Amino acid sequence: MAQPTLQTRARLPGVRPTAPDVTLRLPAALRQDLLAHALATPTLEVCGLLGGVAGLATRGYRIANISATPQVAFAMDPQAQLAAMLAMRARAEVLVGIYHSHPTSVAEPSAKDLAEAAYPGVAFLIVSLASPGVPTLAAFAFDGANFTPMALHEVAADEF
Repeated sequence: MAQPTLQTRARLPGVRPTAPDVTLRLPAALRQDLLAHALATPTLEVCGLLGGVAGLATRGYRIANISATPQVAFAMDPQAQLAAMLAMRARAEVLVGIYHSHPTSVAEPSAKDLAEAAYPGVAFLIVSLASPGVPTLAAFAFDGANFTPMALHEVAADEF
């Protein structure tokens, strides 16, 4: 199957290529869910999608990691990824973020993350478990060529 181009990505369910926001707002409960997902299998990378509206993630979609080497890489199950995007469309959400974990490295994109990144304008979140007992979460904007750190602003449920 051909890799989607920026033009075809715009037609994929739930994807709206836009300029990256400088801040991603994330409900506290969703932040905790991302950390819990990573902590549930601390030696393997986990991954998923974030649906919401521009600049605000409102729902997480856990996607199975089908990588042959899940200790050091992630590959989203394409059927589960499509199902999540269709669910976003049904809920009037768009894809605002992609997340995965780094079991043993810092919460920064790796060279592999950059080489395999797609979806410009979507936030990329990384959960690091490198410091035992202290998971960290960081967000990055992707412009199609580079990652740039972006602010995460935790919001209460009544703020959206």
